[in-house]
Amino acid sequence: MFSSDAERRSFAYFETRACHDTSLGGSFHAQFWAREVLQAAVHYPSTRHLVVAIGAAFEGFQGSTTASSWSRDNDAMRLSIEQSNRSIQLMGSLFDVARGEAQSIETTCNILTASILFAYLACLQGQVGQAIEHVKSGLKVLQGFEKARSLGHGHEHGHPADIFPVSIAHLRSLLTSIYGQIRCMINDEALARWEWDPLISAIGPVLSFSTIFEAHNYVENLWHNLLALLQYTELHPPRTADEVAAFTAHHQLLSRSLDSSREALEMLASQQTVRDDCGDEHSLNILRVYQTLVAIRLRINPLEPGNREAAFDELEAELEQMLQYCEQLVRNQSQGEGQQPGMRPLPSFSSGLGYVMPLHTIAARCRNPRIRRRALQLLLSSGRREGLWDAGLTGKIVTTTMEREERLAGLQSETVPGDARVREVKIEFLDERKARLRYITVADWRARLCGEQHILEW
Repeated sequence: MFSSDAERRSFAYFETRACHDTSLGGSFHAQFWAREVLQAAVHYPSTRHLVVAIGAAFEGFQGSTTASSWSRDNDAMRLSIEQSNRSIQLMGSLFDVARGEAQSIETTCNILTASILFAYLACLQGQVGQAIEHVKSGLKVLQGFEKARSLGHGHEHGHPADIFPVSIAHLRSLLTSIYGQIRCMINDEALARWEWDPLISAIGPVLSFSTIFEAHNYVENLWHNLLALLQYTELHPPRTADEVAAFTAHHQLLSRSLDSSREALEMLASQQTVRDDCGDEHSLNILRVYQTLVAIRLRINPLEPGNREAAFDELEAELEQMLQYCEQLVRNQSQGEGQQPGMRPLPSFSSGLGYVMPLHTIAARCRNPRIRRRALQLLLSSGRREGLWDAGLTGKIVTTTMEREERLAGLQSETVPGDARVREVKIEFLDERKARLRYITVADWRARLCGEQHILEW
């Protein structure tokens, strides 16, 4: 199965270290990484090469001094690149098949699995732009496959799990999860043309959750549906009475869904079997973070975009509650990894929902300098990377946001004037590890200006 001891060693590292506890799988994706991917690797050489590549990259990442440092000049990273290239060679024929009119479930699942693995490999290597392209490529294959089947093309009747170790439904969920990170990071990505918006799914109030897995799927779908609504509304504001009524009805549906999910999650948390498991409590707190984030965004009226930043002034209590959850998550993570109090955390990586993006929201939006600096300090010191979201790089971006706001505010007041607040940071990924950032204040936005430009390299 392996052509060298180095391949065998990196595969073992993936199996025993990268998939250990909540490392690569985070709190919600352990089944995919620790079981389904390994099953696929046994039968599909392209997947096996990617597992070796990720194992080598993960070892190199954990051995780095900071989460954002990465080098091609060590043995682990050279092996990772070599194995990735071998997988690409094997996948070429499958992508040729996918361009045809009909493709099998097995071929589709193989391609989607590779897209996910390539994306997370690129994330580990700090190549965010490349990761984004892998996700978008996978989603295009998925939507093409689902469109063809909806039109009656394809004749397989077996359940996907009988044909490939990972089901289409699970692969769709995993791709959508990381695509949600893309949309949250890059608002302009909402302009992309799709057969249908990948973030939109059926949503409505829920009575109960039987498992944390079920709760996670619901809360993440709720967040994605809200994000899609907010971005669509900003790009296409409702003009007519009917359009406003449709927006209001959808907004109210999401509000009811949030309320019901909060009740259902606390009912689940009250169960003895869940309460006694520290890992479950960690997962529950992540979901509480996102429920709080959804509540915050629902409180801000998207029909008044000019008042969006000022609206955060009234949400300090919710932002601080979200910060307290994040601080608990960081403490739990440090204790779980056996780190001594006061020591700088080692770099850590996971997939799925986590605390880096919520910390960015707090540090960038909160008007209380004490709260936002607590959030910024967590970002800069955590050594955490969750998919596309790297805490160190995010902390640098927020630092520039705060410096720009404070410079525009001047020395006369601690309060940042409304027009001086940074409304959005537009990100354009240039080279492998380089991005152009445009810090757009409320005043810039009103005047349709491009904002202050910075180049960030890592």
